[in-house]
Amino acid sequence: MKALNTPIPHSLSRLLATGSALLCMVTGFVASAAPPTPGSPIAIPNSHGGFDFIEVDQQNSRLLAPHTRNGTLDVFDSTSGKLIKQCWLGATQSLAVDAQSGKYYIAGSDKPRLVTIDSKTLESAGETTLSGPADIVTFDPKNHVAYVCHDDGTEVWAVDVVSNKVIASISIPEGPEGIVYDEKGDRIFVNVRKTNEVVVIDPDANKVVAKWSTAPAQAPHGLAIDSGMHRLFAAGGNGQLVEIDSGSGKVVSSAKIAPKVDQVAYDPELKQIYSASGTGVISVVLAKNSGLESIGDVPTHSGAHSVAVDLKTHIVWTAYSDGNASYILPLKPAEPGQ
Repeated sequence: MKALNTPIPHSLSRLLATGSALLCMVTGFVASAAPPTPGSPIAIPNSHGGFDFIEVDQQNSRLLAPHTRNGTLDVFDSTSGKLIKQCWLGATQSLAVDAQSGKYYIAGSDKPRLVTIDSKTLESAGETTLSGPADIVTFDPKNHVAYVCHDDGTEVWAVDVVSNKVIASISIPEGPEGIVYDEKGDRIFVNVRKTNEVVVIDPDANKVVAKWSTAPAQAPHGLAIDSGMHRLFAAGGNGQLVEIDSGSGKVVSSAKIAPKVDQVAYDPELKQIYSASGTGVISVVLAKNSGLESIGDVPTHSGAHSVAVDLKTHIVWTAYSDGNASYILPLKPAEPGQ
């Protein structure tokens, strides 16, 4: 066949060039997936002792760190690490962010309660007394209910944050360690350490509707979710991270991570899962279409078992104490091409 010599229109040529450039960018990004790099520790003034689970208020660009041993909620700018305020609350373990109402719900352990903090004033806006020490918490914005786990207990309290009342006590196996709300599937998922499973709660009925094995992950602690992709990521204390289909409960892949992981965070844009181990590293795993793939361990500090990620800057944060002072540590995302 005779070759055609018809010139390509200028507009189409520009479109093809733009498409090629975008393809190269995407291809380069996938190929250059790399773990973040530790920055310099930031000392917290007049503070001591360790932390439990930390979170980022994405809307207000704040790092929120329940500073258990210091008796404070430490609030930082999640871009710079600058301390904004320390709220004196006693021992707290974790919190959930209510972006719509502008509230933080914080689990108290020395004085069993759920404390509400106004995100604008950073002052107390109410509290709910609980029947035992609180540990981990998540929030269902549809029903305006916070779900709070009894520390090492056998129940999850459903707290109406409008009336500040416990509206249900949901029986679960002993040892809840991680909890998330699935906005797409409208379900609460709880990692249970002693039975090596994820417990599924229907928030409309406030009842357990399923229990799923986390094998090969044993003694699961940290739990993260990609609601859009219908995936749960559960970190086992035995050094296994599993990917679970949040619809069927089937474990679809796994990857090796550091042992003794506590908190887990997930960046859905970078598709990276960060598992913080008290042994002094954060294991970084890539969530690929073909399954989980370990891309390395990042050194932090012994005892740094907390982790959160700012989805705007992709900075990963951890918090720890060296026995004298307390610190937060930023891990900066890898540059393109690394």
